[in-house]
Amino acid sequence: MVTTVSLHSMTAVSEHERPLVMPRVLRPHLQETESLEQYLQSGGYTLEAWSRSPDEIIALITASGLRGRSGSGFPTGTKWRTVALQPGRKVVLINAAESEPASRKDRTLLLTRPHLVLEGALLAAYAVGADTLMFYTHDPAIAQTADAAWHELKQSGAKLPTWRTIVGPARYVAGEASAAVNFINGHAAKPTSKPPRPHERGVNGRPTLVQNVETFAHAALIVRNGPAWFRSVGTDELPGTILLTLNGALRRTGVVEVPSGVALRDVLEMLGCGMPHGVQAVLPGGYFSGWLPAEALHHGVALTPSSLGAWGSDLGCAAITVVPETVCGLWQAARLLRFFANESARQCGPCTFGTAAMADLMERLARGEGRSDDVERLRRYAEHVLPKRGACSHLDGATIAVRTALQVFQDDLARHLRYGTCGRPLRSVLPGLED
Repeated sequence: MVTTVSLHSMTAVSEHERPLVMPRVLRPHLQETESLEQYLQSGGYTLEAWSRSPDEIIALITASGLRGRSGSGFPTGTKWRTVALQPGRKVVLINAAESEPASRKDRTLLLTRPHLVLEGALLAAYAVGADTLMFYTHDPAIAQTADAAWHELKQSGAKLPTWRTIVGPARYVAGEASAAVNFINGHAAKPTSKPPRPHERGVNGRPTLVQNVETFAHAALIVRNGPAWFRSVGTDELPGTILLTLNGALRRTGVVEVPSGVALRDVLEMLGCGMPHGVQAVLPGGYFSGWLPAEALHHGVALTPSSLGAWGSDLGCAAITVVPETVCGLWQAARLLRFFANESARQCGPCTFGTAAMADLMERLARGEGRSDDVERLRRYAEHVLPKRGACSHLDGATIAVRTALQVFQDDLARHLRYGTCGRPLRSVLPGLED
């Protein structure tokens, strides 16, 4: 059964009286896999959408302002145009390696609406001039769902590009675009140095468009309904809707779809049905996004890159995890850093040793065994020694986690240094990182 939050009958509204729930790529009552027949009945694979030229499709995506929903937020139209302008045969890679432990949005989409994702990817292949479509995941069940939908479409008589499904390792860094390409090319699923980037030389040395699942789903609807429709919700900075994964100390968790720009507090109180034990901190965009203090909720922080950025955090993959007041905040920070240390690709010294050193220091502080100079060492590592030193961005995620933790959990830190404890249990509430 797909984990979703059923909110079709809710009348939640934001402070601006706009609907908070805005299902577009999700279908609230759809719990099983949508068949090709059902997708066609809902408006999929329309003749009008497929009668457009490649240039027209890219122009629609560009005008919509769609940005990638995997974390980087790069303009999708620009990415498609860049690949289209490369010489030779192209490849489109559906990156379904949702390796972020707190995120389930891509899995939810693929298990319920695989044809929406496939149509977006097929439109991209047509637009950029690709003759090969690849599907990359670490979950065999997801691969089977994608293969079944592809077979269903092929049986309909549609003329399709070459299709290939690849199951990679379930590692955090294996979901990065260059790591996916590297694995498909027969090497380790580790990020590679850039340039060249995948759009220049990717799968089998061919220009490759790598896009995540949610982005393809939005693209299909944009080509069908137009840029103005897409921009009718959300903000100028980040038009359209976004899929959120709600985790942690909430009465209701799961995957929801909301317009960008809504207040994070509204999402937690109305869609998460409130926090029974109060909020100590939030990870608003997955494990790479940095810690957000509870104070930000009361100041109206919104789900946009600029609003979260003003607090030193980021929207990332929009996987929201709420830490309650009933557990040690410093221990959450320690568990997150140990995750970064364990998931290092170990292909450069700064990351191999730097992530482990920061995790050791944070764990020592959380257990009440630390010294004040440990805090300064952590700060020096995160602010001066390690940023931008890694072969990939993994190390930067760890330093962001440290910098924000030292601010958000400073009261806990002071108590642990003075008393050895903050009085709350060392119990992790982070998805996939439970003790």
